[in-house]
Formats: sequence, C-alpha cells, structure tokens
Amino acid sequence: MDISVNRITNANIYMDGTGLLGRAEEIQVAQPHHRMVDHKALGMAGTAEFWAGVEKLEAKIKWASLYPEVLSAAGSPFVSHSFQVRGSLAQYTSQGRNAELPVVYLMTGVFKDAGAFTFKQHENVDSTSTITVYHSELYVAGAQMHLYDVLANIYVVNGVDQLAQFRNNLGG
Repeated sequence: MDISVNRITNANIYMDGTGLLGRAEEIQVAQPHHRMVDHKALGMAGTAEFWAGVEKLEAKIKWASLYPEVLSAAGSPFVSHSFQVRGSLAQYTSQGRNAELPVVYLMTGVFKDAGAFTFKQHENVDSTSTITVYHSELYVAGAQMHLYDVLANIYVVNGVDQLAQFRNNLGG
C-alpha cells in the first residue's frame, strides 16, 4: 500500500475580487467549530456531550505591510467583504508527485479591526486583521467539503445538509 502525502505550500488571497498577491504573509481561515454541551441526568452513570450549534467564526490575515485599501475596507463594521483563498494541493506517492488539485476557500465577513502596527528599526511594518465570518465554503478539487452560513441557518458537510430538518421544524 502506497502512502500518499498532501502538501499545500502557498496560496493567494482575493478581497472583493481583487488579487492581493504578495500583500499577505499568512491567513488563518475560519472552519466551523462545533459547540458541544454536557448532558447529565439522574440515572445516567456518566456525562455525555451533544451538538448544540456552531461557534462564531473568525479569520485572521497577517499583512506584509501597510495597505491603504485594507485600512479603508476595515474602517466600517457594517460593510461585508468577500474573500477567496486559492491554493494548489500537491499529492505525492513513492512515484513522485502524482496530482495537483485546486483548493478554494470562500468567506464573507466584516473586519473587526485592521490590526495594530508595530514599527521596528530595519524591519517591515506588519499587522494582523481579524474578520468576523458569516459565510464560509471549502472546495478541494471542485468537491464541496463544507458550506456554512450562520445567518441563513445552512450547514452542509460533504453534500449533506446538516440543518435541513432543523429548519423544517422551525417552519422555514
């Protein structure tokens, strides 16, 4: 049995359709994180944990320098921005690289802040923005891994709508 290794070593970020090539040093994307709550009751020998929703989503972008368009976009907490992160997933086996697959992450959210600036002698100024994410999607090789939209009550994992019955029970 061959071992397969996946590697993503670079990406590009787009904000509102504009490429930010070379402007961001790193991005931490938001992934749905399940909120689990304890349940204990008389007659149970232990405690169980059950799903109770999804935690709030946040993303962070570390900028390589000061960019006026980022400062401008981060100025209003009432304007949503769309972000796209595109990477290339290389797959390796003992025979070498056998595939390169597109990885696309989409999110919509508002800036919580532009990030504080640190000035140091002989070093570039950088900052890290925090974004509150309302909508996120992840695709690998064109297949949707997840779709989450907190305001629409949509949570799809591998093509299965996790909240379909919940929305139906609530009347919409």
